[in-house]
Amino acid sequence: MNNRETKHYTLFAVLYAAIFLIYTIIVMFAFGEKNDVFWLSYSFMCISFVANMAIAVYSFKAKDVEAAFMGIPLFSFSIFYFFAELFASLVFMIFRFEFERLTTPTIVQLLILLVFVVFAAIAMISRNAVEGVSEDIRMKSQAVKSLGVDVKILEDQCMDPELKRELHKIAETIRFSDPMTNDTIADLDKMIEGKVSELKYHCNNNDKNSAMQACYQLSAFLSERNQKLILSK
Repeated sequence: MNNRETKHYTLFAVLYAAIFLIYTIIVMFAFGEKNDVFWLSYSFMCISFVANMAIAVYSFKAKDVEAAFMGIPLFSFSIFYFFAELFASLVFMIFRFEFERLTTPTIVQLLILLVFVVFAAIAMISRNAVEGVSEDIRMKSQAVKSLGVDVKILEDQCMDPELKRELHKIAETIRFSDPMTNDTIADLDKMIEGKVSELKYHCNNNDKNSAMQACYQLSAFLSERNQKLILSK
């Protein structure tokens, strides 16, 4: 964690602490005699403060993929939960002496908490699934880019003008190719990777004819790859 992030988290902590302190002072002085219903509602409100702060930290750490449920960000759900609990707790605090038992206040506030927990869990699970897919795509895309780097190195090392031109074409084709990949071109990507390895072998052994043939085949593979990617979108 860098200094900037530390500063942001510190400011958030101070903000939440200040809001919680103000809330506590208000309810403690606003309500005179306090019974079990009051303390129960206050406890649930404390849970909502902690949950909201934890979700805020989690959301700001999740920079690549945002946790969401049905398109609504998890942090927004935590805000909804916070105000729902605030409303419920205040109602029970105001009418605290109307409830002889803790059953109704407990059930209502517990249901609000459980709904939030279920939504939060679904949002986090969905985020992790999307993040896993995104990471897999990123790694595959990076593999395609690295092949272009390999060919560019061969071009820089090549002394034969004709072969150097072909290597340059291949390097540029890979450079401007769509870096994305999917299952429809998985086998083709493996063939391209194998052909680049073959090209490196021929270049290192100064086998110009075989290297030229590998370049022509690579060009055909890359063209087919780009066409299939376009059709799959």
